Amino acid sequence: MINKYLSLVFVIITSFNIAGASANDLNIKVKQENAYVRASIPGTEITSAYMTIVNNSEKTVTLTKVSSKISPQIEIHQNIMTNDMMRMQKLESVKINSNESLVLEPSGLHLMLFKLTHVLKPGEVVELTLHFTDEQKKVIQLPVQSLKQKQQHHHHH
Repeated sequence: MINKYLSLVFVIITSFNIAGASANDLNIKVKQENAYVRASIPGTEITSAYMTIVNNSEKTVTLTKVSSKISPQIEIHQNIMTNDMMRMQKLESVKINSNESLVLEPSGLHLMLFKLTHVLKPGEVVELTLHFTDEQKKVIQLPVQSLKQKQQHHHHH
């Protein structure tokens, strides 16, 4: 009887801790091996960013926005086929289920960065802040890579 009571108290305390989790406790990881911002083309003010966001927590999280000093407008986009044409559709948010990953990649879900403050060159590092529900944030550093670098990087023999 005491064991049942103690385990109930433990569950209540644990639940309370999860509900009151601070941003530091957000169990979100970004896999570094495929995370990058595409170098921008001189004369343009847009680029895209790709990564895999892993939700290691016990609850679903929702990515609601992304912010950065280098771009005042960052949107989550999805490529969709309509009438045999590939189009980009803006999403307001994306859910990442417990213990699952969200893959942002070329030709799929990705981040679009608009009105860049400067031309992004390969070798730079860009800081992005991922904003989730409950005002939780994750600050990440992404390398800037050219399209050529990525193609060479994936070329295996």
